[in-house]
Amino acid sequence: REVGERAAAEARLRRAQAELVQAGKLSALGQMSAGISHELNQPLMAIRSFAENAETFLARDNPQAAGRNLERISELARRMGRIIRNLRAFARQESEPVRDVDLVGVIEAALEMAAARARQAEVTIDWTPPEAPVVVRGGEVRLQQVVLNLVGNAIDAMEGRARKRLSIAIARDAGRVRLTVRDTGPGIDAPDRIFDPFYTTKEVGAAEGMGLGLSISYGLVQSFGGAIRGRNHEEGGAEFTVELDPAQASEAA
Repeated sequence: REVGERAAAEARLRRAQAELVQAGKLSALGQMSAGISHELNQPLMAIRSFAENAETFLARDNPQAAGRNLERISELARRMGRIIRNLRAFARQESEPVRDVDLVGVIEAALEMAAARARQAEVTIDWTPPEAPVVVRGGEVRLQQVVLNLVGNAIDAMEGRARKRLSIAIARDAGRVRLTVRDTGPGIDAPDRIFDPFYTTKEVGAAEGMGLGLSISYGLVQSFGGAIRGRNHEEGGAEFTVELDPAQASEAA
């Protein structure tokens, strides 16, 4: 009976954790909704303009110019499709076990979703992707959530600062892959509490100030067998490091 009760309690805990993770993702999507609508509205307006121009060029018997407009329409449609595909993948509940994931692709998708928010906040993003994929052990959607949380927190932290620069880098260290996200904000008040649930330095009652993003990220990274740390950088600002196992290490094991 005790074993059965414990198994039932663990099952309830897993369900609660999954619901909390999903709530965190929906909260992030809500914060990005205004920027996302702008990201989709711009190419829609451009598509309408290019389509009208193409119609005019065809009426003037200028198929070359009309063709160039149609090419631009195709490019914009692909861009919109990529944004929507990223959002749909991010919103779904991921139940797949830990597997090999391209960390570069995860970062690119997260930055694309946060691009409008970063532009609105006038944040400069320093990110030079490696030439080759960097494959790590994790879950694609859950890892995107971790990166998006770190990027979103960095953007919020730099509000009101004269210099707003977000730096993202990937490196290999001691057999692990290290992702670093650094900002030029005021730094972390209490580094030892930063991953505690409901700990936040944002305004009480703010939708983005629940203090669950980093706590969720901590649990997700641990579920991949990785580690996440936060500290104040020597040159100012906060720096978060996510360490993950490379795919080669899992194959060797």
